Formats: sequence, structure tokens, C-alpha cells
Amino acid sequence: MVKLNRQRKRKKFKYTTDRQKVRQRAEKNLKFNVKVDCDILKASWDNRKSLKANMSALGVAADPNSKVKSGKLKFVAMDLSEDVEETPKEKTEAVQKLEKVAAVKKPPTFRFSLEQVKFISSMMDKHKFNFKAMSRDPNNHYQETPRNLQHKVRKFMSIPDHYVPYCRERGLLESVQLKDDAEQTNISVE
Repeated sequence: MVKLNRQRKRKKFKYTTDRQKVRQRAEKNLKFNVKVDCDILKASWDNRKSLKANMSALGVAADPNSKVKSGKLKFVAMDLSEDVEETPKEKTEAVQKLEKVAAVKKPPTFRFSLEQVKFISSMMDKHKFNFKAMSRDPNNHYQETPRNLQHKVRKFMSIPDHYVPYCRERGLLESVQLKDDAEQTNISVE
């Protein structure tokens, strides 16, 4: 009897694949080996359940791209059963903790490098706020556009760690320094 090609293909041994690595990769994706990095979710995670079951029990969406039932179906269902009111789901403890963590705003940590600070401050010294002149300057080695330079200068001015020393060196913050000096002398006299 002649065997089908499909049957023969199934029985062929693949010399190029490492079966041990394939098995290890498959074991990584088992529901018992799910690694949860978030401490809030880890506290109430059940390894005996699947990922979807755990996420639904915690009140968190397992797949953010899953389709939501359309409003049309809800409208038809409401016509059929007028006395049944949909109550909003209560938030679980995990969701409440996650919302508290998400509500806390972290301060921005962006800083320019020393070379960038020198470049921006020299451009501001030469050209003030004339960004077209900055873009044509021979020291603009990276050929940044006026718009790019404008964004950099605004960002530079929004970071106090960069802008305050720049202003102090140029004598733009003398009034603040005088007030600080006056306060220090009053404290030392008393």
C-alpha cells in the first residue's frame, strides 16, 4: 500500500530541531510558570488558575485589544428586559491598589548631557531666541532645524537644574541671590 504524503511528513525526524529546547519553551508558557512582576498582582495570584482566569478574578483585563460587545446589542437586551438594571462592577482590592499607584505622578528625570548644555547655552548667548540664526550657525554640527532647536531650548528652560545655573552665570538671578544673602546675614547676626 502506498502511504499518503501527509502521513510520511508526520513521521519524519527533524535533525535541525532540538526537542529539549522545544519542550522547555512550551513549559515556559504553561499556566503554572507565569511570572508576575507586579507586587500587587503577585500577592493575590493563584498559580493553579490560567492567566485569563486570574486576571478576570482580579478585575484586570487580560487582553486590552479584545472586542467589547457593541452598544446595539445592549440596547436590544434592555428593551427585552426593562426591569433588569446593570449594576457597575465593584472594583477589587487589586484594581484599587493599582489605581492608587498609577495616580502618583513621578517627577521627570530627563537631563541634557554636559555637551548639550554647553551647546544650548552658547546658542542662547549668541542668538537669544532667534532659532533660524541658531540653525545656520557653524557650530550646529548636527544640522538641527529651527523647530528642533526651539524644542531643545524650551526643554532646557523647563529643567531648573540646567536653567538656574545658566541664569546665575549670566547675572539674571541677582535679585534672588541678594535676598538669599540678606537672609543668611540676618540668621548669622541673631
